[in-house]
Amino acid sequence: MEIDTSPPRSFGPALRAARRDQQLSLGQLALLVNYSKSHLSRVETGGKAPTDMLARRCDEALRTGGRLSGLVDAGRPGRRGPSLNQLPRTAPGFVGRAETVAALDRTLQAAGTRRDAAQCTVVVVDGPAGIGKTTTALHWAHGVARRFPDGVLFADLGGFGPGRPAEVSDVLRHFMASLGAQAGTDVPAEHLAARYRSLMTGKRALVVLDNAAGAGQVRPLLPAAGGCHVVVTSRDRLSGLVVRDGAERVTVPPMAEDEALRLLDAVAGPGFDRSAAPDIAHSCGCVPLALRVAAQDIAGWHRSPFDGPGGGADEATTLRTVLSWSYRTVPPAAAQALRRLAAGGCETVSPATAAGLLGTGVHEAHVLLDALAEVHLLHRTAPGTYRLDRLTAAFSDEMDASRPLRPAPGGLQRTGPSTR
Repeated sequence: MEIDTSPPRSFGPALRAARRDQQLSLGQLALLVNYSKSHLSRVETGGKAPTDMLARRCDEALRTGGRLSGLVDAGRPGRRGPSLNQLPRTAPGFVGRAETVAALDRTLQAAGTRRDAAQCTVVVVDGPAGIGKTTTALHWAHGVARRFPDGVLFADLGGFGPGRPAEVSDVLRHFMASLGAQAGTDVPAEHLAARYRSLMTGKRALVVLDNAAGAGQVRPLLPAAGGCHVVVTSRDRLSGLVVRDGAERVTVPPMAEDEALRLLDAVAGPGFDRSAAPDIAHSCGCVPLALRVAAQDIAGWHRSPFDGPGGGADEATTLRTVLSWSYRTVPPAAAQALRRLAAGGCETVSPATAAGLLGTGVHEAHVLLDALAEVHLLHRTAPGTYRLDRLTAAFSDEMDASRPLRPAPGGLQRTGPSTR
């Protein structure tokens, strides 16, 4: 069953639907929650108001992930949602992404059915530059914020951007102040993290950590107790969080072609030739940032797919800049390998074929390919198979032109302009 992300229904009908989904009678539910059958019947029909205690017990018995408790809170007079909501506004013209939103819904539903429900749920939303990770995560978070009556915390961790990643201690102080606690600047980060976890105990809160640099930056910001749901976005796959911390992964893919066409139509500037939309979507690789740039400045897009409107005055709107933030995080040998793969016209490559192109052993080539795939500069399409998309290849060609390749150990050297 997919979670309904529309505005909350009243408690009674929601309780009845959840009970029937679990195939329980009123009498069976009454035994599980220690309330009388007649009392539950009056609650379901609206003849009696639910209490917080009843809602919590029903959430536990029906494994609804706190949804019923959220309805009690949202239904109180004058309460339209959590009083603490730090989510920034989302980009206008959001379209599509139904599968990704449904996957995020399932993580929220699964939170109430896990055996270790006493632990907070962590979800990693990863994907390449410009793919719409933050936009999708924020769109989803705004839709479910009502289910977290103790608030929604948000922080941009600055993992991929023009400056240094955010300091964990600064983020912890920000969160603690938002929760009504203060901490001195001389308190060690580990003590701040412990105090933050104590403040979050017993709360039903959503924490959105955007643009994470790595797992080590995220771990101190994770609440320990259940009831909290953490969504982390990053270009890094954050495999450590998945392996060590049990995080679930939701990877944001390029848009489907029909979604790309709808986005172009939604954000197109004046004079946009909609008959050219299919060709533009294909040229953009159905990447949302590239689509938005093309829709606003089609002439500029044809000059270079990497510049934003007006020559790129806002760096965050240029594909060249956001790709460079990923490129600079990989080791020099991996960056050199990416440029060689692009120069060699590779679209799909294995460690064995990469070793021949790079002049390395197969194991070393595998390590380099994995390093690029970890930040989505390559895409793993199957075990031992990697794909280089057209936009990253074109970006690598630009880097190649500005920074000549060193000869590969095996003698491979680029001798002319790329035909990509």
